[in-house]
Amino acid sequence: MLRQSLAAIAFTSFMAFSSIPCQATVVIDPALGWSGEFAWFGGIGPIGFITTPNEDEWWSSDWSITTSSDCVMPRITAFDAYSVGDEFAFYLDNVLTGWTSTYHDGSGYFHGEYDDLALTAGTHTFTFFVTATAPDLFEGSANADFAAVTPAAVPEPSSVFLLGAGVGALALCRWKRRN
Repeated sequence: MLRQSLAAIAFTSFMAFSSIPCQATVVIDPALGWSGEFAWFGGIGPIGFITTPNEDEWWSSDWSITTSSDCVMPRITAFDAYSVGDEFAFYLDNVLTGWTSTYHDGSGYFHGEYDDLALTAGTHTFTFFVTATAPDLFEGSANADFAAVTPAAVPEPSSVFLLGAGVGALALCRWKRRN
């Protein structure tokens, strides 16, 4: 809990006072999702950059997605496979969002997962924040996966039931008036 609180304070400070120039935000295609690497330097703090799939370009430290309707992203994952000891916090729209689950695999590498993230129509941003580093290392890289989005479930049966109940109640009132 203390680690998350410190991460939140440091992230807020970074967002308010950062002078690091960033290139364009990495855009996640809602139909395809995104998979790749991110990296950092300077120890605990915001990630430094995101690499393109062919690793020939560096991009800003956040991702964005724009959806035209409410939807669900089935899974977001950040996992380290380079240095045991690195851990990450997940931010949605600049707000610390706890992982659905975290674990360390058999080799000791951190995995953070968020399942079934509900997104409203519009543009949202994602980023990670380094909350722990491998001993004696102040830079590193890790992997991230953002699943393709699926339409949000529409509770049609309940709205049809309510409409039917309302029409039935009106019919009953009309019948009682006549009798």
